[in-house]
Amino acid sequence: MVNSKKYEHTMKKINKIWIGVLVIAFSAYSCDSIFDVDSERILKPDDHKIESPDEAIYGNAGVFSSLSKLSDRYVLLGELRADLMDVTVNANTYLEEINQFEFAADNPFVDYKDYYEVINACNYVLQKIDTTIILEAEKIMYREYAAIKGIRAWTYMQMTLNFGKVTYYETPILTLSEAENQYPEYNLYELADVLITDLLPWKDIELPVPISLGDNVGTNKLFFPINMLLGDLYLWKGEYEQAAIAYHELMTEEELYPYENYYMRWVVENNTFTERYYVNWVYNIFDLTSYEQISLIASSVEFGKGVLLDSLAVYKYEIAPSDVAVNTWEKQSYYHSANLMTDGDLRGENGSYYDYSSYYLSVGSGMPSNMRNVIRKYANMSGEKSQAIAVYRIATLYLRYAEAVNRAGKPNLAFAVLKHGLTPQIMATDSIVPRHEKYSTYTDTTGSFLSFTNFNDVIFETSGGIHERGSGNVSLIPAYRIPELESLEDSIEYVEDKIVEELALELAFEGNRFHDLMRVAIRRNDPSYLADKVAAKHKDNAEAIKTKLMDMNNWYLPKY
Repeated sequence: MVNSKKYEHTMKKINKIWIGVLVIAFSAYSCDSIFDVDSERILKPDDHKIESPDEAIYGNAGVFSSLSKLSDRYVLLGELRADLMDVTVNANTYLEEINQFEFAADNPFVDYKDYYEVINACNYVLQKIDTTIILEAEKIMYREYAAIKGIRAWTYMQMTLNFGKVTYYETPILTLSEAENQYPEYNLYELADVLITDLLPWKDIELPVPISLGDNVGTNKLFFPINMLLGDLYLWKGEYEQAAIAYHELMTEEELYPYENYYMRWVVENNTFTERYYVNWVYNIFDLTSYEQISLIASSVEFGKGVLLDSLAVYKYEIAPSDVAVNTWEKQSYYHSANLMTDGDLRGENGSYYDYSSYYLSVGSGMPSNMRNVIRKYANMSGEKSQAIAVYRIATLYLRYAEAVNRAGKPNLAFAVLKHGLTPQIMATDSIVPRHEKYSTYTDTTGSFLSFTNFNDVIFETSGGIHERGSGNVSLIPAYRIPELESLEDSIEYVEDKIVEELALELAFEGNRFHDLMRVAIRRNDPSYLADKVAAKHKDNAEAIKTKLMDMNNWYLPKY
């Protein structure tokens, strides 16, 4: 293994340069279609090879800069097309189009060419990295190579989810003749097979040793863990045990668990709810330095590049929580004990959003006068030098694991993710997770855990249930449970509905929602599952939206 301190010392030499380079794309990369043979901005081939992590920084910077162009649209396309985010009367035309599934050719949020810019940047770096370089018995460039493969795979996956099909290529388009070549076109499931084959050999390669970007943000969070990507690809394919294995490996290898400091609580005195006690969640869960963050898309504020979401949500007030989202939090029950409860999940008001009119007597200078419920999740995602949006975090990982094991025929294990947390003690309790759901072989007194159900490591001892983050001591409440149902399939669908609800409570406004609904609707072969939920937020034209979304072709963006 490489000496991490020596490696990090080498990387720090260019730390100051890195801050600037982060936001500078390869100047030759085209913003026009890379398949447009009339483009005058095609990269020129050269003989340069990337032979050290120092040199890789410069190549990666072009990738990160191109990727940063996708940050706002990742969230807006994932949320405005779904049920939890809505536009306000202040919204610009482009946001209105996303919300109504009517896209003009000039809408910048549906420009597929920006995805290809990321892919071409990745292909360029992958072609130039010399993976034969050895430092202290380690092929040190494997780390850089695997990390860029992960970014390319994520970008391809986003393209197929948004556009239905993708033109696939693995070498950079550097000449006009290469742009004229014929490349295969894949749908999501065809692409998943290709990407899984491409990623599997690299899943055990560590990420590059991080260096600081300022604001205590490390470059390690700018990559996508291979096991997270594999889990997602298997989940979409319906290979649920394989998805669970990949997610579980990421949990154990990176020691990831739902951190107890991100749980919100009511203070109770004399059997009365007195005030909300937030610990760290509201202020810190979306900090760039948060333990909760796994992968970010980042940019530097120093060079005028950045995320627009906070401006859209607050200063311009063009997007806001939908009534569906607000009602989902409000209809939950918060449990202090079996005999003391109140309404509402604390991840809602003052967590994911705040009521502007309740906390400010007058609208601030220059602020829209019609502000009401305001999304607050984006406010903490910037520092003095960096700002970002979160793509993957620990809650995302655990809820997708729950989705996978549930569909693998283990609804009690999946529900334990919501209610209890996967601690060694919980996994040893047969009344919570039955033996047939967690063991490969077992007797009345002993059992051998399946590879993806083993949570005996000490790191999981303080894990908590995801629903406990906003709804109190649900692990103690008999009412929060899987009811007696006629069949295993009924139980699986019940738990899946609870997981989808939990995805709304925990991950609202983060960019996942439309694809979460899409995945379940496809799995159930029921487009109304998505159409009904999305139409519910459209008060003026709900039936028209539902009719449109009953045609699955309308789930995808046009390619202009």
